[in-house]
Amino acid sequence: MNNIKTFFIQTINNRVTHDFSFTLIETINYHNWYENKQVYDYILLEDIELSLDDNGKPYDDLEGIVPIGSVEFVLKYLNDYYNISNIKPLNIPKQLMKPEYLKRWVKIHQNNSNTINAGDTPIFVKDNTKIKGWTNIVEYNRVFPPGEYLISEYIEIDSEWRAFIFNNRLIGLQNYSGDFTIFPDVELIKKMIFDFNYPSAYTLDVGINDKGTFVIECHDFFSCGLYGFSDYKVLPLMFINTWNKLIGG
Repeated sequence: MNNIKTFFIQTINNRVTHDFSFTLIETINYHNWYENKQVYDYILLEDIELSLDDNGKPYDDLEGIVPIGSVEFVLKYLNDYYNISNIKPLNIPKQLMKPEYLKRWVKIHQNNSNTINAGDTPIFVKDNTKIKGWTNIVEYNRVFPPGEYLISEYIEIDSEWRAFIFNNRLIGLQNYSGDFTIFPDVELIKKMIFDFNYPSAYTLDVGINDKGTFVIECHDFFSCGLYGFSDYKVLPLMFINTWNKLIGG
């Protein structure tokens, strides 16, 4: 394989289904047209195990390949070809565990007894060690699996927005839930980005309620809904940047 970056894009029932896959395909076509040469390539795959080249043989040059699809699709590729069995979620990084960013109580909880005293109100519980791990709203003394969890006060959210960050710069902001007319505090988001100082592309989800703008969680930039974000200039680089980070490059 040459040095052209090739994206393995997941299909489901032979159809492209994820918004980031649609947008990436359009982006690839744009770059190849604008540069008047093949800058990027993509191959549609129903199953990551069917990663074959034009001659029907498995690709032996993994350096030029970036898988794009569901969390399960990407993690399977990591496990099968790089022997990486788990990627820890970013959730709320320790740099953002500040009252001005949280505006609610949040903590990391090591659950050894299968129960947690949630008091008289429900709490939000999310696995802090595994993407797509156990997540739920937990009532008083609800039983849930042992492990390390991010737990937080359950609050009402009027509007939710996804910020897109590359090279520690805010490059996009999209509403994905709630009232789109309630705009977040952009300067506070920029301050979060500065404090996090993360050397890879990622998304930062924020909510807004009567207490103002607050962090919900962060995600490495793979298998993330774009909700209309479509910066053709940097989108492929964001996927490549994140993939290199995941494989330890």
